[in-house]
Amino acid sequence: MPRRRPGSAFSGPAPHALGEKRANWLLTTFGVLIALLVIRTFGIQVIKRPYYMGIDSWLHPGEKPPPPKPGTIYASGDEPLAESVQMLSLCANPRKVEEKEGLRCTAREISDKLGLDYDEMYNKLKRGLKAKKRFIYLKRLLPPERGEKVSELTLSKDCVWGEREYRRIYPGGSLACHVLGRCSPFHEPKDGMELRWSFLLSGQPGTWRKNVDRDGRIIPGEDGDRVLPPVPGKDIKLTLDRSLQRAVEMALDDCVKKHRPQSATCVVLDPDTGAVLALASRPSFDPNQPGRCTTQSLKDLPVLRQYEPGSLFKVLLVAAVLDSGRYTPDMKFFCGGTTVIGGKPLSCWDRWAYNGGHGWLHLDGMLAESCNLVAAQFALWLGAKDYCRFLRRVGIGEKTQIGLPGEAAGSLHEAKDLMARDLANLGFGQGVSVTDIQMVTAIAAVVNGGRLMQPYIVRQVLDSSDGTVLREAEPVVRRRVCSEETSAQVRRMMGKVVEQGTGTNAQIKGVQVGGKTGTAQQWNAEAGNYEDGRTIVSFILVTPLDHPRFVILFTAEEPQIGRHGSEVAAPYAREVALAALREAGLLPEDVEISTGPGASAPDR
Repeated sequence: MPRRRPGSAFSGPAPHALGEKRANWLLTTFGVLIALLVIRTFGIQVIKRPYYMGIDSWLHPGEKPPPPKPGTIYASGDEPLAESVQMLSLCANPRKVEEKEGLRCTAREISDKLGLDYDEMYNKLKRGLKAKKRFIYLKRLLPPERGEKVSELTLSKDCVWGEREYRRIYPGGSLACHVLGRCSPFHEPKDGMELRWSFLLSGQPGTWRKNVDRDGRIIPGEDGDRVLPPVPGKDIKLTLDRSLQRAVEMALDDCVKKHRPQSATCVVLDPDTGAVLALASRPSFDPNQPGRCTTQSLKDLPVLRQYEPGSLFKVLLVAAVLDSGRYTPDMKFFCGGTTVIGGKPLSCWDRWAYNGGHGWLHLDGMLAESCNLVAAQFALWLGAKDYCRFLRRVGIGEKTQIGLPGEAAGSLHEAKDLMARDLANLGFGQGVSVTDIQMVTAIAAVVNGGRLMQPYIVRQVLDSSDGTVLREAEPVVRRRVCSEETSAQVRRMMGKVVEQGTGTNAQIKGVQVGGKTGTAQQWNAEAGNYEDGRTIVSFILVTPLDHPRFVILFTAEEPQIGRHGSEVAAPYAREVALAALREAGLLPEDVEISTGPGASAPDR
């Protein structure tokens, strides 16, 4: 064992010579590294100070890359619905202005040559200087006549200069405003397509090169290209037909003027593909004036609003009954005006509740006369399990994923939670909530041969530089919901509604039209009841019946003039159908294009 030195506190073995050498080597290495770090810091801070301070001049705001041009949104026929125009903004470096030109002299020249307010310019420069800013906007998005005069300023270019910016404009004004949404004056997306698809429309800003890492961050380096150029935004082409969209909005405006509803909506869908051909609601707004929009006018009601559909739902009931495999043509139920279901009285609509009802009705008669009591009995006969399973197949209770922000899913109770009275009400569209786009998609599925199509509103994504198609939407069948035979029978019964039932206001000479009226009371959650006078009236129109090309849903909420779907909604759905058929070349030559909405006897 190693010997201990007398009086030593060390109780272990004596230090080894090799260990002492290793410790000395490590200390020397660390000393050298620290010395190199000090030398490098001295070189950056002192010797190369002018070089790195010069970077500030490289990054001069006047030399920064121009912003990317945002993409354009087109209608299906290549008409621009939203586009960006180049404008000039006036910028300044307050510190340079103070050093070279003086704040007051600068503000005076800008005021004299550009016609801008002297006090405003001076105060902005003064505040920027106080905040020690090297960049401020003096005036953004100058009108063209003023922007052209920026080059006439005699001020130093590193003091005051113009920068390119883009302003979003909407050539159609309020046309398709709820689809398009809005941008701020400085191109910040707020809602609609502008927000949902901003990742494509906005493009990518350029950067100072000076060596750039993989994330686009600037690494100061040697000479080379100063700028990575901006990447323009992609263009988007929608499925909207501009002429049809215009016809829809004219019909909505006329409805609001004549019937004074709280709101009105219209959706036109191609049932074969799921393409949305028109979508609009009232009240509306002008996206060119985003500051004047009201909260109510900004709501995209066909996508956001959830409501009880009322008698429109009878079309889905008919499809579910026909597709059940248990229905026979001789099956019928009796309407005596009033009955008791689930221990509570249930009445048919309007005058039929007091004059003995509709009597015995088959399934097609129930749909044509819109009888609530016979619809309730068919729902009870079908059963909650089969009925709810069918409704979920056609998309009730789930979002359609149309590609517009804020879409609601509606609601549908589970079959096990439905009592007899709940199921009876579900037969005529109470106790369930839908959106317009959800309802029109479901109806389209039961009239197009039984295919639930994915609704879509973006047809193509284009390269803005040369128009190359980067991506194109294809029709997508989500699932089969019923047989082709069932679909044909539903179309025939909807045709009977228009021929001799409650939808005669939708007749078009020489064209087969099917439809269904709806008048739905609205539930007051606070009071726990349906409010008298609070209704959403509607009409769903399908044409041509042999091979549907258009499914049109028109609604009006709480109309002040008119009570039912036939007198308020059906005539306007017909007007939209006339425009759609004309565009498609399917309208007979002897048919008057616009006869003006009329009126007929009340219906549900």
